[in-house]
Amino acid sequence: MKRMTWLLALAAVVVLVGTGCDQIASLDKPTVVYAAIDNGAALRLTWTAVLDASGYEIKAGDSTWTTTSTSFDVDVPAATVEVRATNGDTKSDPYTIDCGLVETATLAVYGISDVNPDHPSGIGFNADGNAIAYSLVSGNYAALDFYMEDVQLPMSIVNSGDKGWNAKGNAALEATTTNYDDLMIAGAPNTGYSTQQEIASGGLYSLWLDPTNNGWDVGDHFAKAKVISVTGVMVTWKIGYQPVAGLRWLVN
Repeated sequence: MKRMTWLLALAAVVVLVGTGCDQIASLDKPTVVYAAIDNGAALRLTWTAVLDASGYEIKAGDSTWTTTSTSFDVDVPAATVEVRATNGDTKSDPYTIDCGLVETATLAVYGISDVNPDHPSGIGFNADGNAIAYSLVSGNYAALDFYMEDVQLPMSIVNSGDKGWNAKGNAALEATTTNYDDLMIAGAPNTGYSTQQEIASGGLYSLWLDPTNNGWDVGDHFAKAKVISVTGVMVTWKIGYQPVAGLRWLVN
């Protein structure tokens, strides 16, 4: 009888082992902290180790990487970045970082030669990243990022700080493509940006928003701006703004 009891106990152990009692049923998703690096060309991800995770999977667009570290630098522009904890075939839910653009599909502004007081000549970005048309009155100076100059220059997008309306060092750079979707990363800082950029109908431009006029840092923002049309003194824009501070990715 004792021998039979011992055999039954041994069989139970074999069954438990055979059914994979050491398989991880679920994993918590990582909590990720991120910041732009490399003058805005890449995003550095860091997270606290997840209990029972043997590694981590990172996805950005169509690219996938794995690591056993708790940090990773992504240098492929993407609208979303996901980080999962893994152990064998088990994966956690993703921690998702939204790097997609805030888009203003149509924004009409006017050169400063326009005499209609109802026609705004300034452009500013609100806290949500939407582009707003502003009149050039003192109450709007702090909100202005650019204005449309067509008196001293051909039609140009000009830093509002150049007029002394604020202390910003914003600048624009003509892109090497005119296809809005093809511009996936803004030009690198200090590589041809100008605070006074002449524009043309159909042109595409990187915008560098430098609120403290101190060169690139993680307080800056980037955008791309397509000139849909120039009709007389009216310029119609399509603008996509990157809400992640310091990051130059422009994927929509």
